[in-house]
Amino acid sequence: MIDKTISKGNPTISTCAFTFDDGPSKQPLEEWLEALEQFSVSGTFFFTGEWIDKHPEKARMLISRGHELASHSYHHRRMSELSKEVFLKELKETELAFQEATGQPCPNFFRFPYLNYNEQNLSWLSEWGYHSIKGNDTGDWAGIPAQKIIDNSRGFFYNGSILVLHSNDITKETPAALKQLIRSAQERGIQPVKISELIEGIGITPNYRSWKISIDIPVSESIPLHEWTIVASSQDRQRLAAETLEWRLDKIPSGKGAENQWIQHLSEPLKANHIVEDRELFSGQMKADTFWGYARFGINKDELILLDFGFKEAQADTLVDLLRWSVSIAKKAGCSKIVARQDMRRIHKMCQQMGWKSMIEADEKLSAKQLIHL
Repeated sequence: MIDKTISKGNPTISTCAFTFDDGPSKQPLEEWLEALEQFSVSGTFFFTGEWIDKHPEKARMLISRGHELASHSYHHRRMSELSKEVFLKELKETELAFQEATGQPCPNFFRFPYLNYNEQNLSWLSEWGYHSIKGNDTGDWAGIPAQKIIDNSRGFFYNGSILVLHSNDITKETPAALKQLIRSAQERGIQPVKISELIEGIGITPNYRSWKISIDIPVSESIPLHEWTIVASSQDRQRLAAETLEWRLDKIPSGKGAENQWIQHLSEPLKANHIVEDRELFSGQMKADTFWGYARFGINKDELILLDFGFKEAQADTLVDLLRWSVSIAKKAGCSKIVARQDMRRIHKMCQQMGWKSMIEADEKLSAKQLIHL
């Protein structure tokens, strides 16, 4: 078995990494981010898939502010107690939560909860293409005072060191300690970096696995359609852009110039996962003379690609309406499958309820360079 446990970076490079486990519910995540950002430092946060599902907006915020998010399992179980099937499901469910929340695939490095694992776990992790990230335990998990965290960390500042800290509701003192820990590193000429950067120093390039849901087109079923239509004119697209601004979708920009940015976004062909949008398939759903949903499609061979969609009301029936509309478009285009990369688990559940055949499957593995060009 290839050893995929990483405890430190390159001893010839003056960098270290601050890492944080778990995910807070009551304590503001911003306290950790602001402590890092005061010194222009980016951290790596090993959070659970369960936390990501509960706080998708915070997951997006963390990444948008230049920090790194990675897997800490889905349920924070002692992984040595799990069967292989459950172990791998913990990894997969976290990757799905990550991609659905952030629109990006999850990186292939991992922190075991409680640093609890056995040799068999490492073998399974290696099969999944992951690296286990260990490091120096600061002991902050016990909720100790800031000064005690600082005292525990005195021997942890050397080239390539990885500090194991926590960001949860117990470790309230960690943000205060963090400021002094960063000062200590920088005073020694050691620059904190993200784990993805640290491991590149030892010749490891992070990879990212993308997921998709594939739906077989139901052949003989009569599909009811509810108010979906092609949005053909630029005037209707501008109207759609103006109305969707009020929906508060996570993907809609905010602040100065938000409306113009969003109108431009809807006015230009979308490029995602190397597929270019077919503008003749741009669709909207109308209810009570207002837009209620939109969808953007591309075609790749015999697949209709659902590139992007959004709803005024995020109910399951609205999603079902979109799937039925997608089937009607796919049949006209001669496609045998529909593929989507957002809301995969909800789509899968609705397909099950309608008796449609669907599968959530690994899409492709991406390098950091490929990820930038998605």
